[in-house]
Amino acid sequence: MYGFTRLYLRTSQIKADEQQQIQKNQAHLQTCIEFDTIEAMLDHVTLNWMDHFVTCDVNSVEGIAILRKRPFFLLLSVESPMMTRFRRSVARCKAQGQDVPTLETFVEMTDASLYNASSSHFAIASDSPLSLTPSILLNRTSQLQQPTAVTVSLLHSDTTRSGDSTPSIPDQDSAAVSPIQYFNSPPYKLLSMSDLSILNHYANLSCLRTAIEALDITNPDLLRPSWDSYFMYLANLAARRSNCMKRRVGCVLVRERRVIATGYNGTPKNLTNCNEGGCSRCNQATPCGKGLDRCLCMHAEENALLEAGRERVGKESTIYCNTCPCLGCAIKIVQVGVSEVVYSESYGMDDLTAEVFRNAGVILRQHATPGIKLDQSNP
Repeated sequence: MYGFTRLYLRTSQIKADEQQQIQKNQAHLQTCIEFDTIEAMLDHVTLNWMDHFVTCDVNSVEGIAILRKRPFFLLLSVESPMMTRFRRSVARCKAQGQDVPTLETFVEMTDASLYNASSSHFAIASDSPLSLTPSILLNRTSQLQQPTAVTVSLLHSDTTRSGDSTPSIPDQDSAAVSPIQYFNSPPYKLLSMSDLSILNHYANLSCLRTAIEALDITNPDLLRPSWDSYFMYLANLAARRSNCMKRRVGCVLVRERRVIATGYNGTPKNLTNCNEGGCSRCNQATPCGKGLDRCLCMHAEENALLEAGRERVGKESTIYCNTCPCLGCAIKIVQVGVSEVVYSESYGMDDLTAEVFRNAGVILRQHATPGIKLDQSNP
């Protein structure tokens, strides 16, 4: 799909087991290149950063850390539900003439694979039907001519054949490999490091490919955030400081792509924090939009505007909020002369807020950061 070139480490323990399968996928992985070290592999990709690359051979936290030094690196994880993987494993074992594991054995094998957890009930053999395959994708953009991604993808190897309506198996001559033999770090640690993830619960490879295409993994915004994504990340970070019992809200006030002020919601200084009982309204789980006249919490937008002051806001300023401003904040935003408001999550009075901004000539738009699912629920 993206024309990846497959990269190998000569010391990889899984190379021989995958070689036949890779040769069958030459239409997708057109060439293969071998390297003695991760550093040599990374140097090659750095010199050819406009091309797409993929490798399955980096399987340690230390190795990932080396690759993450580059701005074209993206870690992608692919996971499957337990029962889905069990059914695929059963189908694979039957097709390869191996003993079919019980569900209990399969769960124990999964724990051993993901967490290096020991079990007294069985020993994992070299032909274990459970296999987790790490792969790294290093790729480029198509039209934008910017470096796009070095992607590490942790794949469950219980994939399915394209066109099958039920979970199937890889080709029978593709040997199953014990994941414990070649993972230098527990896979759960590698999974936790991922920048982007996909749930592979699909019945066939065609559906999985469609889902992967929808992720738009070569989007440069996933590697080097756009200005909108960058400031929204900062707004979400500011929200982490919130002490309001109702909802975490953060915002960033920006002019000419420079941060003027940040803010988060919570009780004013010298008052008890909301999460310590400082605001009775919030601590009584009052419904959204009710009892606002007795709420002691300052909103994130108010704090940012007070911090900046009218003189520093000026024209052509933008405020980024992880939540759409309420009506009260919208009025204050208009008053200080903010030109544009960008938010990610919806709130309970968006229509009223939008009307105020529309009448005042303030641009209001919602931003979706790639890889982030928006939460449209109200508090």
